[in-house]
Amino acid sequence: MTKYLFKKQLPQIGVVYLTLIALIIILPFLLAAVSGTLSSFSIIDQLRGGSVSAVFGLYIFVVSTLSYENFKFLIQNGISRKTFFEAQLTVNGLLILIGNTFNLLYGYLFLSPITNNASFNLFTRVYDSYFSNPILNGVLNFVMSGLLLVVGALLGMVIGNFLTLFSKVIQRLILIIGPISGGIVLLFIARAMIDHRFQMSWVVNFAKLVLGYQGATSYNPFALIISLLIFGVILAGITRFLFGRKQLKRD
Repeated sequence: MTKYLFKKQLPQIGVVYLTLIALIIILPFLLAAVSGTLSSFSIIDQLRGGSVSAVFGLYIFVVSTLSYENFKFLIQNGISRKTFFEAQLTVNGLLILIGNTFNLLYGYLFLSPITNNASFNLFTRVYDSYFSNPILNGVLNFVMSGLLLVVGALLGMVIGNFLTLFSKVIQRLILIIGPISGGIVLLFIARAMIDHRFQMSWVVNFAKLVLGYQGATSYNPFALIISLLIFGVILAGITRFLFGRKQLKRD
């Protein structure tokens, strides 16, 4: 069953990256040609502004939320919930391994040299100066980026399985209210991080603890790695719990 799910989802990765190329390069090129600004069009600028890691993270999150159809098909064909849960985790792990490896190779070997900019993901922007050893930084980047994707996938699985417990009307309400509420919370946290009036609040202190804040320009990567591990274990437990209560719905 793991092979079935993997073969079904693996081609989607190629579609994601091809779509990303179209959105980052081809579409802006066509718009520049139509608007008559082709002389100022720069492929390097377009590559610099596009985040491969963020797009793949969004993909793995969305795919993880949409597991119900596979669940329904396989359960109806005699596959147990436990087997499906383990297979879905394995497939997501393989997809993350492939995507994370490609993203870092693309960043280190192509994007950074061609754009003369070493920063292409969260680690290279925030934590790359913590160690002076580039090999160690590369290993930690792989671990942190992979854990971010794992947490994103598990969060998607939690949301997807949680939604299946409700009717379609309630699901739509949650999908509307949830992102709005999450956006407000993120805006509040971002504001709190830069507003001096909030500098001593528990929200800022917690965010600094998770991110490994040590000073104006110093962050400890191990703090975020440990936080991601803890969060991932919690999400995996919640996902397993929800899988046990997932019900097949009549069409």
